[in-house]
Amino acid sequence: MNKMITAVILFVMMLMLSVFMHQRNGLREVRLEGIRWDENRPRLIAQDSVNKLLKVVLSDSVSAFKSGINLREIEQTLNHNAWVEDAQSFVFIDGGIGVHVTSKLPIVRIEGDSSYYLDASGGSFPLSKNQSVVVPIFYGNPTTKQRLFLVDAVQKAAQDSFMSDHVVAYEWLPEGLAIEPRQEEYKIVLGTPNQLEQKFKKYKVFYAKMQDSAVLKNYKQVNLSFQGQVVCSK
Repeated sequence: MNKMITAVILFVMMLMLSVFMHQRNGLREVRLEGIRWDENRPRLIAQDSVNKLLKVVLSDSVSAFKSGINLREIEQTLNHNAWVEDAQSFVFIDGGIGVHVTSKLPIVRIEGDSSYYLDASGGSFPLSKNQSVVVPIFYGNPTTKQRLFLVDAVQKAAQDSFMSDHVVAYEWLPEGLAIEPRQEEYKIVLGTPNQLEQKFKKYKVFYAKMQDSAVLKNYKQVNLSFQGQVVCSK
């Protein structure tokens, strides 16, 4: 009987201690502990800006204690930022808040009536004062349909080591999408969005044969849109 009473008393004490520790942990004051960045992405948003956004969320919370913090609200606030692709927040045992931020990844820069980036999905977002990213440039104001073709061409060119280094800019001509190659005077016309890999392969064969020829410097346009041939014009 005494052993049973002792066991009950110990259980009650442990339960009370657990409740006390839980309440104490819930009332622990929250601090901005740190921000972790995806190292494979540019830091388009400044760390100070992230800190300010977090402080706004904390000030708008019911309390400045751990039990009153809504992690989803923190993530939603950061994810609404123009340069943030994804944000994951977490709370340390000692009450500090941590956030892992993944910035958006630009693949092409638009220079038209306004300047902005496009990501791999064709979504647009503004340039950043915090960091400039070196990507190919598109000159003009692409339509929604042209954006999709442009993004596809940029991604396929990026997968080809030669084209990735060779291409510096894009623009839309009456003949279709055109490429501006590095250190050359002519433009490469891709035309329609079909068979881009084959067009790149055809151009590389052409360039390997012609790059040392003086004739190449006289061309203004190298058209890849014709089946099975490269058509050059002066």
